[in-house]
Amino acid sequence: MTHDPHDLAGPYVLDALGDTERRRFEHHLPRCAACADETAGLRETTTRLALAVAHPPPPELRARVMTEIARTRQSPPPLRRRLPSPRGRGGNWLAAAACLVLAVVGAITAAHFHGDAEHAQDLNRRIAAVMTAPDAQTSTAQTRDGATVTIVSSRSLDKAVITSSRLKRLPTAKTYQMWFLATSAAPRSAGIMRPPADRPSWPIIATGLGNAQQIGMTIEPAGGSPQPSSAPFLTLPLA
Repeated sequence: MTHDPHDLAGPYVLDALGDTERRRFEHHLPRCAACADETAGLRETTTRLALAVAHPPPPELRARVMTEIARTRQSPPPLRRRLPSPRGRGGNWLAAAACLVLAVVGAITAAHFHGDAEHAQDLNRRIAAVMTAPDAQTSTAQTRDGATVTIVSSRSLDKAVITSSRLKRLPTAKTYQMWFLATSAAPRSAGIMRPPADRPSWPIIATGLGNAQQIGMTIEPAGGSPQPSSAPFLTLPLA
């Protein structure tokens, strides 16, 4: 449990606080402009992500729900029965969006715990600006071993927010590196990523999309390389 209400904006937006901390933060929120701005920015981000990855429900979902209703005994209101979650492509995209939100919130919360609230708020503003841009586009891909990489890009801002979840841990002498890829130019670095083992990576805010059509990922020596040392093992399109 944290003792500083300024650290609670991220968990509050994700409805991850207990009753005591939630009431404490709601009491603090009207008196703190910084927390109000941060909370609003995170809510805009999660709304934008939900819209970006929304898909119509699969046709078979209605039949599954009706079948479950027919065979599920009704319970009193406090004992609600959970229906099975739908599976398929839409679920994967929503999971990727959730990973990105958690990465953003995690980065901001971590900065708070290190005592750098100003940096955390600036990071939140820059990420939210990309995600709420009118032309923001989301791309998500999975590696062969099940890791997820998500990119939200805005051509008008010339920026992309990149995050990952469950990437395999690399030796200290290696790092993941992202690249802007264009057919008419050499690859350009979009940043390096050394994800922690137990949570989504900190977001990369990459600037300079230019004429790139894709973003690729390679494994490079620690500190990164001026050019890729191998073909990307993962690529994502840029709209």
